Amino acid sequence: FPLLPEIVCDPLLDYNVWSSLHPINSSGKLDPGQQLILAATRLDSHSFFWNVAPGAEGSVGSFAALLAAAEALQAAPGSRRLPRNVLFAFFQGETFDYIGSSRMVFDMEQEKFPLRLENIGAFLELGQVALRNDSVLWMHTDPVSRRNESVDLQVRALLAALLRSGSGSGVSLREPGFSQPLPPSSFQRFLRSRRIPGVVLSDHRAAFRNRYFQSLYDTAENIGIRYPEGLTPEEQLEFVTDTAKALADVATLLARALFALAGGTEGAESIRADPRTVTRLLYGFLINSNNSWFQSLIKPDLKGILGPSPQHYVAVSSPANTTQLVQLVLANLTGTRVNLSREECQNPGKTPGSQPDLYEYWWVQGPLDPGGNSSSRLPGCVRSGSRLAPALSPAFELRRWDSREYSTWTESRWKDIRARIFLVASRELELLTLALGVLVLLLSLLCTFLINAKAALLFGIPTDPGSAGY
Repeated sequence: FPLLPEIVCDPLLDYNVWSSLHPINSSGKLDPGQQLILAATRLDSHSFFWNVAPGAEGSVGSFAALLAAAEALQAAPGSRRLPRNVLFAFFQGETFDYIGSSRMVFDMEQEKFPLRLENIGAFLELGQVALRNDSVLWMHTDPVSRRNESVDLQVRALLAALLRSGSGSGVSLREPGFSQPLPPSSFQRFLRSRRIPGVVLSDHRAAFRNRYFQSLYDTAENIGIRYPEGLTPEEQLEFVTDTAKALADVATLLARALFALAGGTEGAESIRADPRTVTRLLYGFLINSNNSWFQSLIKPDLKGILGPSPQHYVAVSSPANTTQLVQLVLANLTGTRVNLSREECQNPGKTPGSQPDLYEYWWVQGPLDPGGNSSSRLPGCVRSGSRLAPALSPAFELRRWDSREYSTWTESRWKDIRARIFLVASRELELLTLALGVLVLLLSLLCTFLINAKAALLFGIPTDPGSAGY
């Protein structure tokens, strides 16, 4: 056997994106008695064809709504003084047996994450929410954990908060029935480790309404995004579609519910998600990520992640473009601009008062300068709590390839396929080659015979003098 065996596959891996309403010390641990609200959704999608995963209804609609809800909650009056914190989590690899959520639960149990499972007081997840009938969202709960009286009471309080928040948001909320199990969701991975009160919001009661789930046809057209003819790409970016308005209503509902669950008592009715933010997110993650808004949000050295055809496949090269863009968008939507130079922003550990354990710092390109030339921008430093956490299945961390608890999805390594083409000669060329070969052979024999016969003359070889007499 070879000493260095050839590696034929790699594990699917990427990073989860998370942030919080109040900053969390990334190098510390929350007190066990301190509880927060976890709002989550998934980032990835896939289809039958490799790296063709538009995921409009499968993932983009939900994480766009959660991003808009995070922005609305951050801007809400009194949000900084809420007694409970809110954690926003965007899980990668959920398509392949919940890689991202499994890893976060594992890290919480192993105390490799700033908080533990007991710190989660309530769980709100956005499933597929872009295809709604009559503006109805269904509130799915877990009937197994609700058999516990204490959990059931907390779930009822959670449902009541959602119903109150739905008033005036443009969204109607319904329950599918107490005995109906949860739909496929990241929340299930948390329930396998701990009974947590939670709700999964989706646009379907039982069967999926998305006919193109995990398909290459789950595109912007599938969720009703339409633009008037004749609009330029910049005008499409700013055009507020009906789909964007509907998802903004979902984001408004979610932001108000999180505000109430975090202890907010007054001012929830003033919270409203911005439809312009949602329509920009949908355009950027479904139509063209190389647009002026995304360009203003990224770091100068990350221009290569912007492309004309966004895809949301988890793959093996990490972090994927979707992961980096979601982190940067979340940082810009929930962070603040700080007055730091480029050097100070890129080296916050050397800047007094920067608190790098609480914040990440990003030197972004900024918007175009209206008073300058067409390419000059107004860069700046953004401070945010947006961070990455590993999204690699714990099976590979534990080296348990036969694990039945955690997924072991891999992707084969791609190799270059090579071939050499040899042209077959024509019949005439073959006969000509044979004839020339025979002729050369005969000429060689003749030349050898003549040279050997005249060797004494040609090379001056002396003749034998015969025997000498004495």
